[in-house]
Amino acid sequence: MTSDLALLTTAAEEWDKAAKDFEKVQKAYNSQVRNVAIDGSWTGVARTFAEMANKQTYEQFTAAAKEARALASLLRDAHAQFTDLRGKLKAQVAKAEAAGMKMSDDGTARFDFEKADKALANAARHDPDLHTTESSWTKSIGDLVQAFDDADQGVKLALSAAVQDTDKNDNIDHSFNAKAEGDIEKVEGRRQAELARLTHWDDKQLAEMQRLFRDNAKNKEFSQTLLDSLGPRETLFLSNRLNEAMDAAGESSKPSLGNIEKGLATSLATATRSPDPAFYDKWREGIRKVGTEVAGSRQKVQVRGYQSLLTLMSQGSGFSTRFVTDLGDDIIAAEKGHHGIWDMPSGKNLAHPPRWLATDPLDSLLGIAARDPKTAEAFLDPGPDGKNDRLKYLVHDRDWKNRYELTGNYSHPDADQFRKVEDPNARKGLASAIEAAATGQRAEDTPKMGAVHTEGQARVMQGAVEALNGKFGDKLPENLRSPIARAIVDYAPDTHEILTGQNPRYGYEGGLKNPWTKDGDSHLAVDQQSLVRVIRGVSDDPKNFSLIYNTERAYSADVLAKMPDRPSGANTDWNVPSRDVGMAFGALNAVGADAIMDTQDARKAWADDVARYGYHLGGAPVTGLPLIGDVAQRTIDAAAYDWSKDIKNLADEKARGELAKDWTKDTASVKDLIDASAKVRHLDPTEPQDPYYNDVKQMRQEAEQSYAAGRNKALAYLRPN
Repeated sequence: MTSDLALLTTAAEEWDKAAKDFEKVQKAYNSQVRNVAIDGSWTGVARTFAEMANKQTYEQFTAAAKEARALASLLRDAHAQFTDLRGKLKAQVAKAEAAGMKMSDDGTARFDFEKADKALANAARHDPDLHTTESSWTKSIGDLVQAFDDADQGVKLALSAAVQDTDKNDNIDHSFNAKAEGDIEKVEGRRQAELARLTHWDDKQLAEMQRLFRDNAKNKEFSQTLLDSLGPRETLFLSNRLNEAMDAAGESSKPSLGNIEKGLATSLATATRSPDPAFYDKWREGIRKVGTEVAGSRQKVQVRGYQSLLTLMSQGSGFSTRFVTDLGDDIIAAEKGHHGIWDMPSGKNLAHPPRWLATDPLDSLLGIAARDPKTAEAFLDPGPDGKNDRLKYLVHDRDWKNRYELTGNYSHPDADQFRKVEDPNARKGLASAIEAAATGQRAEDTPKMGAVHTEGQARVMQGAVEALNGKFGDKLPENLRSPIARAIVDYAPDTHEILTGQNPRYGYEGGLKNPWTKDGDSHLAVDQQSLVRVIRGVSDDPKNFSLIYNTERAYSADVLAKMPDRPSGANTDWNVPSRDVGMAFGALNAVGADAIMDTQDARKAWADDVARYGYHLGGAPVTGLPLIGDVAQRTIDAAAYDWSKDIKNLADEKARGELAKDWTKDTASVKDLIDASAKVRHLDPTEPQDPYYNDVKQMRQEAEQSYAAGRNKALAYLRPN
């Protein structure tokens, strides 16, 4: 902390001067010594040998200048790194002290009771989290000290490499280094490649590999030097080796191997994020070649390059949109040209594929794209002209069966004893990517239900709903259900209008070819049938149905809240919103009815789960809906009826064989919501003497009629026969 770092730049200046001195002496040597042997006045064997020696000496002057300038560059690089790190370390210590900490010489943070006033010191003594706070400051200081030491080790490595005799065949002991490198990170990149090629790693080598990645994985020069030195095939083989080693290693060795793989993945992200075409294009072309080939001949099960690559990428982050989309296009092209290329186990070999392997590289890539919603949107957006067909290919055209299993058919020697099936994890990456691309949110983010959407997001959502309906109808694969349900919730204002089928901006029931945009907000405008069938598809999971129902309930409360405080002459400004609410709830209850009819013996369990999830979700969608106001929130709070009872009634009706007898029986939750909207207007929907009693009653009647219409229409989509 007290070292005079300026001495490094002073030394660098001296080495620059040394380089110039070498060049001056070289010039004098060339004119006064070397030229004597080549001016034609000296002949014979002695002249020949003298010329050879003179040439070597001349080249040593060139190498000496090269080495001197490399040392100067390395010292300046070291000065810049050390100055930056020392500044960060001092700043962090200052922050710790400002927070009441006292730093020991070994970097341990302890609360400074001597400087604290009596009240603060007393509070600290009784703070159960004090030790955690102290440990946090100690770790932050320790991390910076570690970074300083890592940088110091890198400088030492680079300086040592710069003065190495790299030409062992010149018959000169300790010759100057004509290949001296003046960039610390490039030296470290080459060293990492050298370590990667070893057939076995001891603890010291593993520690060095970890140090190199810890210090440099986010540095472009290091990362590109490493990957360029290894090339795609050796990089992927290194990833495979690391994973195999982790499988075989004891618990003590696994963390170091895992850290190295994460470092390699981070370096891959760093190297490919640069727009440098000389590296990027070469690397992409190399990956295309090895992507469809077996990366390592010693693999027990055939592991193709793209599978190894996505296994590696799954351990990293920060991959650029360009790299993800380019890689996706290349994988799609590869699987279109090689049907069954990802079949696992390969060749109907029933040995299990490695547990660590990304058996489906395209779906794994989609999972990585989903980490960055903008990348997912760029990958899946069909575009204004619809020319990007990735989404259609993934949902509608792609063959997702890539696993073999035994059929159990041993009746005849010629019988097919194997069949191809989908992996249990199939489409998980696709589902996450659709959700991220359509909503602008990752699955782990807090949902912004009803948020503003870009044109690309709305196109992804529209394309996904249409493609899912076209491919699966109302029976979605399990892994697609929850992410698609969350995306539907994100478009709550649009789905409400689509379910009512009365808004020309949405193309009525038939929808529009493309989403529509106003004031920078784009809107889903899919046809009503597709939306209803996809909602049904996600609703095999009762939690999804409950989430969608709760969100519609919240949005309907907001629709009612925005009505005038008192109706006008013809009551249309109260009746029309009531009809829309009834229509939407009728459609959703039809979805519930269809689920109950399909589940048969499990219908009561499904209804009970809907009720349970509805209870736990409570008003969650309300607080997450930016469009909803205080009046709507109070309307929800005033609604006393448990809406899930309507779903339980459906199950009971099905058990009695009465489900189709009365389409308006299960409308209590809709009526209760209307009554609640009256209560927040200080009206009494139960008192005939209230001057607006009949107006509220008419709202219920309008909603009930629309409910029946919405339910019938939705059931016609779900049960056309």
